[in-house]
Amino acid sequence: HRIEIYRKLAQATDKVALEALQKELRDRFGPLPPPVELLLQVAELKILASERGIGVIEVKDDKLMLTRHGDFITLGGKFPRLTKKDAKGRLKEIKKLLLVM
Repeated sequence: HRIEIYRKLAQATDKVALEALQKELRDRFGPLPPPVELLLQVAELKILASERGIGVIEVKDDKLMLTRHGDFITLGGKFPRLTKKDAKGRLKEIKKLLLVM
């Protein structure tokens, strides 16, 4: 089952497909454990980044480094800083930044 789910996750290239996979997983397995929720959030970030032409999302220390066409994207000449320390909080911060780009 796990390999099938990873394959479907890799094939989800838009938000509609990702939401359909999330619904399928909930229907089959019930409430999703936190690691699976995080995995789905990462997949959503990949889709958002791809829609904006961003090829690389990297976090070093608290700096968010986004790369588009080989060039770093900065805000006001600086890399955005992440303030949250937990994975869920950081993913939400990254999503928020991607949505305003």
